Amino acid sequence: DRGAPLEMRAVLLGSLGRADGDWVSAVVLGNYAKMEAELQPKAIELLTQRSGWALDLLAAIGRKELSATVLNVNQVRKLLASKDEKLVRIVRSQWGSVRAGRNPQREQVIRDMRTFIRRHPGNAEAGQAVFQKVCGQCHKLYGEGQEVGPDITVNGRSSFEQLLSNVFDPSLVIGASYQARTIVTSDGRVLTGLVAEDSDQRVVLKLQGGKLETVARADVEEMKVS
Repeated sequence: DRGAPLEMRAVLLGSLGRADGDWVSAVVLGNYAKMEAELQPKAIELLTQRSGWALDLLAAIGRKELSATVLNVNQVRKLLASKDEKLVRIVRSQWGSVRAGRNPQREQVIRDMRTFIRRHPGNAEAGQAVFQKVCGQCHKLYGEGQEVGPDITVNGRSSFEQLLSNVFDPSLVIGASYQARTIVTSDGRVLTGLVAEDSDQRVVLKLQGGKLETVARADVEEMKVS
């Protein structure tokens, strides 16, 4: 219901993760193009939580209904870790293998962008739109965005060189508190996020977009560092 507040629609979208039916991916994919830019990444994250939904998502990408870029590298890694052999095979056929370690070509990217940025003027309004759709799903800047990763208002932005590294090689340094965990639940969901709570009773993950997902400890089949 587009008449409902954006925040309410985000909550409703997130709540679909606990549903278990093919209708979920059909509804989400059928309405994806009409969603606001802030909701679309949350929809993709939702669809990667169950093998059946992920297969429907990959089929839509294969039909060119969605760009392959809607999936970020962490989501691709999560799908490759699935126990569904068909899903893994399709992901590998479209994306190949995904490096787990540092990519040495990042230094060249930083050199190229250093030169490019100094030669071309920026567009602050376009940059703000990119932040809201991509970076803001995990980071806050001047109070806007989500607190999944570090607040980047004062994080290295006073140094051009550090800013280049943070943007174009963001995984070079990841603090222990910001290392993502991937959880596989007993009912087949796969969730990736930062651990907000880990006790004998439950695990609480902060997912992309800032949503908190609580999983009973008895329902955790596997948990590993992503």
